[in-house]
Amino acid sequence: MKIKTDKLQGTVDAISSKSFAHRFLILASVADIDTTIIINEFSNDIMTTIDCLRNLGVKIEINENEVTVHPSFFQKDVSDINVNDSGSTLRFLLPLVSFLSQKTNIKCSGRLQDRPIKELMDQLKLSGLTFSADKLPFTVDGTFHKIDFEFPGDVSSQYISAIMMIAPLIGGCEIKITSKMESTGYIKITQECLKTFGVDSEILSDKVIVKPGALKSPGRICVEGDWSNAAFFLCANALGADVNVENLNYNSVQGDKKIVELLGKIENNKDYIEIDISQTPDLFVILGLVLSQKCEKSVIKNANRLRLKESDRIQSTYEMLKSFGVDCEIDGDNLLINKSEIKPTVVNSFDDHRIVMAAAIASVITKEVEIKDWEAVNKSYPSFFEDLERLGSNVIYR
Repeated sequence: MKIKTDKLQGTVDAISSKSFAHRFLILASVADIDTTIIINEFSNDIMTTIDCLRNLGVKIEINENEVTVHPSFFQKDVSDINVNDSGSTLRFLLPLVSFLSQKTNIKCSGRLQDRPIKELMDQLKLSGLTFSADKLPFTVDGTFHKIDFEFPGDVSSQYISAIMMIAPLIGGCEIKITSKMESTGYIKITQECLKTFGVDSEILSDKVIVKPGALKSPGRICVEGDWSNAAFFLCANALGADVNVENLNYNSVQGDKKIVELLGKIENNKDYIEIDISQTPDLFVILGLVLSQKCEKSVIKNANRLRLKESDRIQSTYEMLKSFGVDCEIDGDNLLINKSEIKPTVVNSFDDHRIVMAAAIASVITKEVEIKDWEAVNKSYPSFFEDLERLGSNVIYR
């Protein structure tokens, strides 16, 4: 694909938050009555969660942007699900499958087989589940029971969220956190979703408490706009675009809402800035691009968990920036960036949706860019290039 951009301007609606959508779909599948969820963008990841829940026996109907979930009250004998390359789907469903199916065969695609899941599996084994293998594909069997759950806070917040979402099915629980909690915003999203379904929880520095209570459907929910994907257009504005992003909740618990604060700091620290990305890892790629144009010297630090995303995102971001001509280097889990003039180039996306979107936004400066394997964008934002065209870019599909 080749993108040519003279001026990027206009208005775009933020797509539905993938994080909220996953959680609402899962909670609705085991709630008391039907739930209708309004979703304005069906990414591959969201459809993967829907397809998996259907295969686990949950009836789900889609009518344009309305998804009606009919909860399942019966346990299937055997289910086969494919989580594709969606880490969220895998981790969120893993504790839940035993409530919906006596035996579940799970397979995946892409790099997901190599992404972290050990700590979650270890806790699930202690809680009564068995796994036919240590890596996907595997079969999950056994009956789930409550234990003293315990997770490190710096590996994956999705482990904690996964247990939080099945807590109402086991009378509530406490989850001990053994190290500093990262990506806290995502745990707050789970907390808010549980509250929407009538269950209270508490997030403390060393533990998360989900209080006893049944999941009660609110009947109808509209998923709020996604700050992670909106960040690409907000960052485009920092590079010279003029895009108004609507459908964003400025009181949201989404951690990536911090992009507004970070862009303000960048404007006020053009000589040198350090950004700790541990709480907002999904902003890493696009911030790397912005910093290369706005600050003489900058460091994005504490990016260790990004090595196990759709790509090794530290390395792939480095490669993307280098292809544009940016002077940068990797220092452990940090990315050091020097302000550089960037030029039109061909970008290898490494099959990573966030690399695709960041490279496209770079055309605001370079005026032209070519992206390999651009289809990776379908993972989170299938209509991204349609929105880019509406804002003024010339997108040439090859």
